Amino acid sequence: MVARQSTEARQQQIAEAALKILSEQGLRRFTTTAIAKEVGIAEGTIFRHFPNKMAIVDAALDRAEEVLFAGFPPVDPDPLVRLGLFFEQRIKVSQSHYNIVRLIQSEQLVHASKGAAADRITRWKVRSVDFLRGCLAEAKAAGMLREGVDVQTLAIIVHGSLIGFVLAGNPRPGAKAPEAAKLWSTIKTLISAC
Repeated sequence: MVARQSTEARQQQIAEAALKILSEQGLRRFTTTAIAKEVGIAEGTIFRHFPNKMAIVDAALDRAEEVLFAGFPPVDPDPLVRLGLFFEQRIKVSQSHYNIVRLIQSEQLVHASKGAAADRITRWKVRSVDFLRGCLAEAKAAGMLREGVDVQTLAIIVHGSLIGFVLAGNPRPGAKAPEAAKLWSTIKTLISAC
């Protein structure tokens, strides 16, 4: 028998289960039966915590945002240190919550929400890229970047490196996790003023 839990704890479990099912099995297998099985509760119990399936999708989006933006924005007077903290935090999230990263890159959450999540996910991406660009612009203004480096181009390179690292670094059981700090250190060396 499953132990009784607070509504908040159970809602979080259901949201996590929804994220896992959508990322691993897709929209076709995203059912309340599958969610209940993943959580280890009766299917009817789900509806004590959520009025309908769309509310579960909304909770899954809330959980994804909570995980992605925990500790955001990082605080440090040095813009490159802030950017490095952001870079490393996103890598850690991708390693501990790969299902969230996979869903953001796919259209599964958008389809599950009947399109309502598209604007929300776009805002997450814009928020992240704006932070990245802001750090780079501040670093350039402070003379911390190599001369002649274009902030917009550099933002694409840094963001692309982050995405590539996340996609290439999908942790598998027993596999050594990639080293985020090493990649950021290399990028910082390449872009920093000598």
